[in-house]
Amino acid sequence: MQQQQPPSAGNGPAKHPLPAMHFDIDSYFNPYIPRNPLRFLPSSISYWFGYREDPAQRHPYFSLHPSLYELRPPRWYYVWHLHTAFLYASILIGALCGVAIIENVFLALPRLSGHAVPIVIASFGAAAILEYNTIESPLAQPRNLILGHFFSAVVGVGVTKLFLLLPPDRFEDLRWLAGALAVGIASVVMSFSKTIHPPAGATALLAATNLEIQELGWWLLPLVLLASILMLASALVVNNGMGRRFPVYWWTPIDLKTLKAERRKEGDVEKNNADDLSGASTEDNVSEEDFRKKMSNDFGRRLSHAVSYSSADRVPHLEPDATEKGKKSSDDVVPGESIILTRHRMIVPDYLELTDWEDEVLRILMERIRKRRRWSGVVPS
Repeated sequence: MQQQQPPSAGNGPAKHPLPAMHFDIDSYFNPYIPRNPLRFLPSSISYWFGYREDPAQRHPYFSLHPSLYELRPPRWYYVWHLHTAFLYASILIGALCGVAIIENVFLALPRLSGHAVPIVIASFGAAAILEYNTIESPLAQPRNLILGHFFSAVVGVGVTKLFLLLPPDRFEDLRWLAGALAVGIASVVMSFSKTIHPPAGATALLAATNLEIQELGWWLLPLVLLASILMLASALVVNNGMGRRFPVYWWTPIDLKTLKAERRKEGDVEKNNADDLSGASTEDNVSEEDFRKKMSNDFGRRLSHAVSYSSADRVPHLEPDATEKGKKSSDDVVPGESIILTRHRMIVPDYLELTDWEDEVLRILMERIRKRRRWSGVVPS
């Protein structure tokens, strides 16, 4: 994606670049998505669904063993021994339980329209690595896990059904093409719907190339949903039970409260500009040139506040005037030319359009800042 360059600090007036146009399906859905209802539940319940009212919440280990806190062992004991032990234990137990639960449930299912249920869908072995190792990744969140596998299963079965219209011998010759085409279409669908989940590509591939999965036909869809829900349930219990936070979000990382407030603010700005336009025609003391300058400045402010809502807690910057830029040295943090990260806020220049991957990298860094403060606030010096 080509990025726009910041306006130069010349003698002329600062120019406000137009925001880059890109399609984001969340911009259509998020205005209708309610805020996280977990905030209304008791913390003892919402904790197991990844909701943290206080980001600096102490590790559950201190609640189970408060005597260790009184012994005041050195900081490295907490950071290395306890944290590492819980991390690797959660990965081992999570992957073991997640796959084992799916296998045992599938073994207990009856035959579906005369077709035997496989012991497991192999793509969920890869999904277990994401759900218990990289739990902060956007690829591992519930939306991506469930919808990614489901959409890929729909694509895989649909493409296979179309190829089955060919003569049997011809289908066997082109089975490789059906598998490749299913993966390609599934990749586009997941990118379009922002449900990218790499193991789901294997789900689409298996539907076209694996005979056992192919015979299930459309029965693959409920099996994929069942397996996704079972793995999500085990990930919630294991990851949160071991003191980690999963999921980071359920549908979108955007702060929906801030989004709606910003939309109301933009609506108020447009309303005020409309009032100024209607009132300017009745004021004789305002010259046409002054009015044109005022409207141009207001339009520039609106453009400078236009940000992509595919990111949460991202605060736009107004571009500083050329005189203000001249007062700043190259070592100072210049508004409009710097990226600022805090525990609760991400500040980027307006002209800098981040991709989803870049945005999530900054978000992971924000989470690491929160964790650093949590450890420094709990562990004695």
